[in-house]
Amino acid sequence: MQHIGGRWRWRRCPLRRRWDVLDAWLGLLTALALILGVPAVGLSAGLATYGSQRTERAEQLAERRTLTGRLLEPVPADPSTTGFAAGIDRVPAKVRWTGPDGRRHTGTVDVEPGTRKGAAVPVWTHPDGRLADPPMTTAQAADDGVAAGLGTGMALGLAVLAVRWGGRRYLDRVRLAGWEREWARIGPRWGRHHI
Repeated sequence: MQHIGGRWRWRRCPLRRRWDVLDAWLGLLTALALILGVPAVGLSAGLATYGSQRTERAEQLAERRTLTGRLLEPVPADPSTTGFAAGIDRVPAKVRWTGPDGRRHTGTVDVEPGTRKGAAVPVWTHPDGRLADPPMTTAQAADDGVAAGLGTGMALGLAVLAVRWGGRRYLDRVRLAGWEREWARIGPRWGRHHI
């Protein structure tokens, strides 16, 4: 029972072949890569993505400004009456605002359901007053970092497991071929012995 679990591959044994040692090393390296390498690579990819997204957010905040616009149409409290799904927290509506150059602009921005006509709403614009998307939030940057870290870690983990599977299949074929060669050499002599 002491040979259960593949430990016999690490000990000197007449049944152990060179391919068994390679298989044991491949298993050990796979385990180390899954336990240490995959989390480290996933964490570093997630942190790098989070850092770049935070930099992009800072750039967006520096180049965009928020102005106050006025709602040109009432927004129903129930978004499903205008064709949107019930329960959403923002719906598009027409808004008018005055740019930094004094020109009036009109565009569509997302507002809360139930907002009345003429209500003041925040509008994100470029420096020339053109409508811009709101800058990325820190939560969005964190979500992107987590997604990148998990995606990279899972992809690396699958690649490690694929290498292990392919290596194991190759070693199994080599082992079987070796056993067949040995049996072809020993098998004919086996039948000569009688009890």
